[in-house]
Amino acid sequence: MRAKCLMEELEQRELDSFDLINVLGLLKESDFKEIWRLYSPGGTQPGKIDLSLTLDSYYVGMTVESLASLALSPKYQATPHLMQALIRRLLCGHRHGLILEKLRSYQVPIEDGNQLNLSCSVGTYGVDMVVNRHPEAPEYRFKRFGTSRVEQEEQRPLDHYDVVSILYLAQWNQTQRVIERYVPQELLNEGTEEEQVVRFPSVAGDYRVDFFFQRIKNDIPRDLPRRGNVDVATMHQVLRRIFSQHTPELVARELTNNGIVITPQEVAQEFVLARIVNDNYIEMRYTRKQ
Repeated sequence: MRAKCLMEELEQRELDSFDLINVLGLLKESDFKEIWRLYSPGGTQPGKIDLSLTLDSYYVGMTVESLASLALSPKYQATPHLMQALIRRLLCGHRHGLILEKLRSYQVPIEDGNQLNLSCSVGTYGVDMVVNRHPEAPEYRFKRFGTSRVEQEEQRPLDHYDVVSILYLAQWNQTQRVIERYVPQELLNEGTEEEQVVRFPSVAGDYRVDFFFQRIKNDIPRDLPRRGNVDVATMHQVLRRIFSQHTPELVARELTNNGIVITPQEVAQEFVLARIVNDNYIEMRYTRKQ
């Protein structure tokens, strides 16, 4: 039996999608020490870390390894951000054809559509990811979707993947891109500026997440929900934990560690997170399904 890593011991759970995305996020920040501190089995020195994820239609294996020198091989064609996006699309059950189309648009070579191989490197650290699609995976079932540009182009409803995309775009001060991609076309063409908002529900674990985005004017004060004003990084962490079905205790600890005093009992019912980012107001209401 393999030795447990520090993350497993601290949170008393098995590693899941939260951890694959978390490791890739730490890699983007070049925080290699934190990767090895949290995920190296038995607290061993930098060497190799194996992570995996089993979904209904896919198996994902990911290896993080310390390299002898800078990775110059052409095989390292991906990026940590692209790998995170791929994992999110798999979690949300996006069409397999759409996933292949998006990877090809980033010049990722695909020899077998049912076995995807991606590699990336940051400094002297490399990541290899393999995604195997189950040979009997069901076909994508049609779901009703709206009129925003993303929904029309990708033929799917908005979901957790889009929440994360909007959070990133808001951080990068790309308000107009959010509006062009996510506001329903009828409002984009004829609605007033106040009507051009992004609003949609999605499912994350045991919760319904009601997402709201609006461009605001800096000279108009905006009240934030009591105990809900968190930074965007915390929004990401909470959303990942909720999506991975972590316990209310772990979600409450995440919020408390970032200045929001909340009980597990409150988390297990309903709570609201909000933030003003640049000239954007973002709100997420989490309601646990009964």
